[in-house]
Amino acid sequence: MDFCPACGMLLQIQPATGGHRLRLFCPTCPYVCPIKNKIVKKARLVKREVESTESAPKTDGEAKESAPKTESKPKQSAPKTEAVRN
Repeated sequence: MDFCPACGMLLQIQPATGGHRLRLFCPTCPYVCPIKNKIVKKARLVKREVESTESAPKTDGEAKESAPKTESKPKQSAPKTEAVRN
């Protein structure tokens, strides 16, 4: 159970404290669901092949060198100003 059956909000986990066991609770209404059994959710993962940048598809048969480039200019620091004292 992931959602509150009363209001539909996502249930949150409240850690075990004092006399209470681990339980799920709704942050908006008084719904509480004690956790009696271990919760297990399995998802099948699909392996995909990783593409390197060298084998990435090229556009119009051009090499990756044809990609747009920007010119970088050295950053100039602002001139230092001295405080004027009267």
